[in-house]
Amino acid sequence: MNKSWWQPLLLALGLGLPALASERAQGPAGSAKEFVVEVPVGIDSARSVFLVLSDVRLPRMAAVVLRARLVENSADTSELPLGSVGLLAESKDAEGVAQHDTVRIEVSKKLKRWRQEHPDVNPVRIRVVPYAGAKPLTDLQWSAVSARLSLSGS
Repeated sequence: MNKSWWQPLLLALGLGLPALASERAQGPAGSAKEFVVEVPVGIDSARSVFLVLSDVRLPRMAAVVLRARLVENSADTSELPLGSVGLLAESKDAEGVAQHDTVRIEVSKKLKRWRQEHPDVNPVRIRVVPYAGAKPLTDLQWSAVSARLSLSGS
């Protein structure tokens, strides 16, 4: 009986494990996008603050929730959840790419509260992470050309 059959199997598994570990270590950062945005003058008196993403593209079959998080410190992984918005899929069988001219995520409450404690921080880094239910999507192919903070009701 030839006992060397397991050697290629171990070699294949050994080569595959580091790749899997690096994917898991990335977590949601795999398909997350980060934006550096200026905090507009008048944010304290605005009724509403929105993170506006422009030219958002994602698969037509993907129903996702985009969650915005303020990255407080690049040295650690400290993030403050700001808000989220859901985007519906056309159908589970749809092919191609859906394009949204703008996607607005309401971030007023938490961003304004954080701003009171950090009045001199400008610009800020915001990470947008796509989710399906409670799970981050680590391999979603999506894009947004730019992001900005927009005020309403000042």
